[in-house]
Amino acid sequence: METFWSFEIDPILSVGRSLADVGVRNWALSRVEALAALTKLTEIGVAVLGGDVYSVSGGGVESNYDNWYCNRDELESDSAFVERSIAVARNYILDYPDETVLFVIVPCRYIKNGS
Repeated sequence: METFWSFEIDPILSVGRSLADVGVRNWALSRVEALAALTKLTEIGVAVLGGDVYSVSGGGVESNYDNWYCNRDELESDSAFVERSIAVARNYILDYPDETVLFVIVPCRYIKNGS
């Protein structure tokens, strides 16, 4: 299997539906899967830069153009950014009004902090 993000991140996100057939190197996760993935990303110290929302249509998936993002604040520590970015992602996913959509999480490849 080709590595999309890393050997640590791919197993967390690959529980979702592959988006390779629509030209996206990532996976779309249900609300439950996405929330579980955020917990696991927190445990390994990986921040989340944002994500996209996909709708299921006719057996396929397509972007509905909703998304969120989280930029690192100036002088913010790695661990603070991990914590805040995960909280932003979790809140967005929990507050999203449509329970049938799928979420695509975009992890930060470069921040990995064990604390």
